[in-house]
Amino acid sequence: MIAVAAMSLNRVIGRENKIPWHLPEDFKWFKKLTTGHFVLMGRKTFESLGRPLPNRTNIVVTRKPLKLARDPQFKATFGHARVGHWQARLGQPYQLGFERFTDRDVWLVRDPRKLADAFERARPERELFIIGGAQIYAQLLGRCSDLYLSVVQREVEGDAYFPEMDNDDWYLHDTPLRTPDFIVHHYRKMDAAVVSRALRQAGENSDQ
Repeated sequence: MIAVAAMSLNRVIGRENKIPWHLPEDFKWFKKLTTGHFVLMGRKTFESLGRPLPNRTNIVVTRKPLKLARDPQFKATFGHARVGHWQARLGQPYQLGFERFTDRDVWLVRDPRKLADAFERARPERELFIIGGAQIYAQLLGRCSDLYLSVVQREVEGDAYFPEMDNDDWYLHDTPLRTPDFIVHHYRKMDAAVVSRALRQAGENSDQ
């Protein structure tokens, strides 16, 4: 699983369920990164989008998936949403064939951790991107292998924050995009192999 987030210098990611900045280049980066894959988000984050993200499978976490799927206002705005049987659908053979996607490809799930368990068992070729909000990041960030974090180069007021990262768990792999307004950092989870390699390299350097 891969987390994707954008935060200000003071870790704000949202205000009143909206993004408190407008950065078209960051939206373009996000679209290029996630198109053709699964995107998992909380209900409030999904509703703030106004429509399902096209050419992606939108997985929406809600405490009452059946009730939400039957809600007339939700159906009028977002169309039909699938409830149940998503564990089997994770393993379906189609991957990046966009003809199999629709503009309203929405699944509703109750427990994001069970979805993550099923994803790890199925290991589909498509990636699962975690895209918010704050509670979803807090629950699943520790299970992600990668994090793409856009850091907006200013402080803003807000009421939702990106969780603190444990520097012992992550290392900066690269910086794929820099602009005057934001910088995208790509972090990877520090696993045993990485730690062993880093220690070995540190030992070799100390011998020189």
